Order: sequence, then C-alpha cells, then structure tokens
Amino acid sequence: MRFLYKTAIIRKLDSIGRIDMNTISNYCRFIGRLAGDPKLIKLENTDLLTFTLAVSEYRREKNGDKKKTVSYLDFEAWDSGATTLNKYCKKGDIVDLVASARNNSWVDKEGNKKFQIRFRVKEFKLFNNNYGDTTKTEDSKETVLDAVSDTTDE
Repeated sequence: MRFLYKTAIIRKLDSIGRIDMNTISNYCRFIGRLAGDPKLIKLENTDLLTFTLAVSEYRREKNGDKKKTVSYLDFEAWDSGATTLNKYCKKGDIVDLVASARNNSWVDKEGNKKFQIRFRVKEFKLFNNNYGDTTKTEDSKETVLDAVSDTTDE
C-alpha cells in the first residue's frame, strides 16, 4: 500500500490508487499564541489542562490590502502533557500543537442543546517561552525545549 500525505489528512491508498475511507485520520496542527494562562484541573487519577489558542490567518483582499483574522480555539491536554504545558506555558507564549478534534454536546439550563469542538493535544513544541529561570543559558533552554517536544499523551 502507498501513503498520500496531504495538508492535514493522511490517507492510505489501496493497490489501484483508491482512498481507503477507513484510514482517514483525525489530525490537526496549529501554531498560535496562548490567549490566557492555562487552567490545570487535578482529577482523581490524572491532570487535565484547558487553554485557548489564538491562531492568526492572513489573506489579501481584492484591493490588495492584507487582512488578518484571528480564531480562538479550545484545547485540552491530559496527564504528563498537561503538567508539562502548565509548568512551561503562560499567556502570550507561542505553541505548535498536533491535536485531534473532539465534539462535545450538552443541554444548558434553558434546555437548549449546545455543541463545542475541543482539540485534544497529542504532541506539542514550545517556542520563545520564558522557563521561569532567567539564569539559564541558551543551551539549557534548547535542552528543555527538546525534552518537552517529545512528550505525547492521548
């Protein structure tokens, strides 16, 4: 079997080049800034971190002007990913995230059905973060960055 890699979807092709619909992956990648400080929730057996990422998109209008649009997306990280992100991230930090989209639905107090898409973090990489210790050299920051980027939880 061959693999076809497209923007954010990985598709497996069968022997005659057709897409096998059973192998489409829920894979999303975002680079953006934390819109606020992450919120750590301690549960009985694990940790949950929730945060909002501001993702900018630029496009040219017909008159040639460049227009910026910002989307605010909700994320959650679990277990060691949650504790690591909580330790090293704060509002305004740039983060590269690989996540999967999850649908949440509930009924509010007025009886209206509500829907939300939340992204569950699978992998992450931190950029230009202040690790809380201003005495660290550039070499030690790189070591921390590499160690953090290898953390993966689902």
